[in-house]
Amino acid sequence: MKVLITGLNHEGEGITRVDNKVVFVKYALPGEEVDIDIIKSKKNYSIGLLKEVIIPSKERICNKCPYYYICGGCNLEHTTYDNELSFKKSKVKNILSKYAGISIDLDIVSSNKRYNYRNKITLHKQNNKIGYMKEKTNLIIPIDKCLIANDLINNEIKTIKSNNKEIILRTNGKEVIFDKNSSLIMNVNEYKFKIDINSFFQVNTYILEEIFKYMKRIIDNSNLILDLYSGVGTLSLMASQKANKVVGIEVNKYSHLNALENIKLNKISNVEFIHGKVEDKIKNIKDKVDLIITDPPRSGMDKKTINVIKELKPKKIVYMSCEPITFARDLNSLKDLYELKSIKLFDMFPCTYHVESVCLLERKN
Repeated sequence: MKVLITGLNHEGEGITRVDNKVVFVKYALPGEEVDIDIIKSKKNYSIGLLKEVIIPSKERICNKCPYYYICGGCNLEHTTYDNELSFKKSKVKNILSKYAGISIDLDIVSSNKRYNYRNKITLHKQNNKIGYMKEKTNLIIPIDKCLIANDLINNEIKTIKSNNKEIILRTNGKEVIFDKNSSLIMNVNEYKFKIDINSFFQVNTYILEEIFKYMKRIIDNSNLILDLYSGVGTLSLMASQKANKVVGIEVNKYSHLNALENIKLNKISNVEFIHGKVEDKIKNIKDKVDLIITDPPRSGMDKKTINVIKELKPKKIVYMSCEPITFARDLNSLKDLYELKSIKLFDMFPCTYHVESVCLLERKN
């Protein structure tokens, strides 16, 4: 059936209506007339399969990736980069308004690369096939190149020999690791970070550098800074220049051990790391905290953590998030005590609907 696409949902899918029911259509753009089949019907919405673009949007471009329509890892390669950035700004603005009652215009820092930016990918192996798992299935899509992965990683894909069902490849731009006991050194501005294969680290090093610069501008000199979900210590070490002491809390043991090594690697003496769940360990912080940095997983912060933050009453909070909905939810939970002072978006994940947000909150009294 022929339909007109009127907008995009938060995952970059086209929106239309059929028989007064919302229909989501992957790979369709606003203003396009398209031919679709309804392939799934739920109570409140339906899923449409894009068969043909009859009248294309001026923002539509030809995708470069041969796996684009079967992989599912990328969502916005079929539109211009400028349009992708506009979508991300509009998306976060709408979510903040809907879930936190915040009305604000947003700026976004673009990536220096739309392709070849990822310093890490995770492949799967099945029946001697190595590739990505097809979205919402257990099927392997064999690949010999991923356009958003660093070229060194792509060179390794073609020759990799591993018996693991899951293969993580990570690079610092000079070497590639994929063995479970291997590690490498990542350089971010003036800092060095040792990263194990299983440790968390931001996938777009350029954007991480830009986030460092932004955070340094918005963080005041402090006596004590608390860094929640501190990972390998990236934000803790950056903040060490602005504090007499920084305390980081991280549950992942690999990341925690890396963080301890990174203190020594960067010859920093005013940072301490605690291993454990944030919601458990934050209760033990008894000293006056001037500023909290928080970079939680996509699920956001739990209620226990938010309640303790309110008890600690830091003057300022810097919140970094890769999931706008839980980000807005947490801001809404904090808005009785804290006011949003500034926010900036960072395009950590080009060609996808994901976007990184960093904001500064200030205590009202």
